[in-house]
Amino acid sequence: MKYKVKLNYPTIVVISGKEYLLFPGKVVKLPDDEIVQTYKGLGYLEPIPETSFESKTTKTKKEVSDAS
Repeated sequence: MKYKVKLNYPTIVVISGKEYLLFPGKVVKLPDDEIVQTYKGLGYLEPIPETSFESKTTKTKKEVSDAS
C-alpha cells in the first residue's frame, strides 16, 4: 500500500531485511507489516487509497515484466 510520510525528518526503516527510506512529504509503497501499522497509528504515515486507474496500471506493468 502507498503512504504519505508525515515525519519531520528522514528515516530508514528495515522491513523483512529490506531498507525503506522515508522522506518527509514523499509517497512511498510499503509492505503490510507490524512496524508500518505502528507508524500509521502514531500518525507518521497517511494511507493513500489506490485508485482503479493505478491498480490497472500496476497489473499491466506486472504482466509486461512477467512476459519478458
